[in-house]
Amino acid sequence: MHSVNNQFKRPITNRDVMKIAKERDVRLVRLVFADIFGTNKNVSIPAGELERALDGQVSFDGGSIDGFVRGEELDMLLVPDPATFAVYPWSAEGTEARLICDITMPDGTPFEGCPRTTLQRVVEATAPVLPPLRVAVEAEFYLFEASTDGLSTRTTDVGSYFDFSANDRGEQARTAFVAALEGMGIGVASAHHEHGTGQHEIDLPHGSVLDAADSVLTLRSVVKNLATRFGLEATFMPKPRADQAGSGLHLDFVLGTVESPASDLNDAMLYAVGGLLSHAPATTAICNPTVNSYKRLVAEWDAPIYAVWAQRSANALVRVPPAQAPLRVEMRGPDASCNPYLALAVLLGAAADGVARGLLPGEPFEGTTYELGPKERHERGIAALPKSLRQAIGELDADAVVRGALGDHIYHAFRDAKLAEYERFRRAVHPWEHEMYLRSS
Repeated sequence: MHSVNNQFKRPITNRDVMKIAKERDVRLVRLVFADIFGTNKNVSIPAGELERALDGQVSFDGGSIDGFVRGEELDMLLVPDPATFAVYPWSAEGTEARLICDITMPDGTPFEGCPRTTLQRVVEATAPVLPPLRVAVEAEFYLFEASTDGLSTRTTDVGSYFDFSANDRGEQARTAFVAALEGMGIGVASAHHEHGTGQHEIDLPHGSVLDAADSVLTLRSVVKNLATRFGLEATFMPKPRADQAGSGLHLDFVLGTVESPASDLNDAMLYAVGGLLSHAPATTAICNPTVNSYKRLVAEWDAPIYAVWAQRSANALVRVPPAQAPLRVEMRGPDASCNPYLALAVLLGAAADGVARGLLPGEPFEGTTYELGPKERHERGIAALPKSLRQAIGELDADAVVRGALGDHIYHAFRDAKLAEYERFRRAVHPWEHEMYLRSS
């Protein structure tokens, strides 16, 4: 996936990174990692410290990061993955690069609160159960006019699905985003205008599960950084405007290889879908992690609201396109604000549980889920997705499989932070309330 990998036919070593850094005259390296919310964090080092960093000798205060060991001062170590080395295309003379890191404790043991380590653990744990997996990503986002207070949702963008306008700054910016990602060795399958005014999508091709999560982290950073150069502000907020479509993060899984027996693979696919549907209420807390996420999960703009699977319905939670070789399973629920490491971890855990227990998903749904009545839902055992972050956390609390995928540390840290977020939202007085009640009450 990454640019360094294109130069070698073997696993990338620390020595390879040092060689490329010298050839590219790298002066500064950002050691990047994600907190439990999926926020891009980094520690910058001069190139002279790169060898020490590659040996895992650069530390940071984990007590300063929400969801890590807040309230305690504890030095943690950043352990770079050499395969993620890439030079930022916007840096002058190619002088700035990055490495994505795992986090360890001071004694070198893995930190259980590291999202990237958590995903790797789940990948390893589910490998004996799930067929080989590759993941593609469809990332949606909005580009708004930059504002001094950073809160503008204004746009001069006039494009909709697949429109092209050479005078559209959003179009120009998106072209720059694609070039930057390609320059960092992250392949782009396609890019286009989305439904909403000012909304765009960048699609990444199928790759390993870990590469997919790393690429989402990079994509969000690149888009936000470069948007400012066009006088724009990028947001991956799930629902920035009530009258426009929300932004999703669709995950497209390819199951198996060309050598996989078709009948066995088809059974595994059905069981995996059964697991995804069975655990959907709980995985929603991770895949849709903000109070704003639930403004997107409404019966509009093809957003999923029920745990159903279908072959063609665009508003089903899980879509399995018919007559595909290899088999594809598309998860349409996650939104663009989620932590990609944790979202993939819980989805893999749910799918693996379905395969292990032989959970069948029932017949595929046909038509639009928005017309499903209570009687049909009850007869078919179709669950509704949570309608609020508070409800989703309750579903997470009740699901041992999804909690197990997260691990105790991340589960409790995430739960506590999100309940506090929901409480702040519940107590806030919103402009809508002023419009409705200030004069009438």
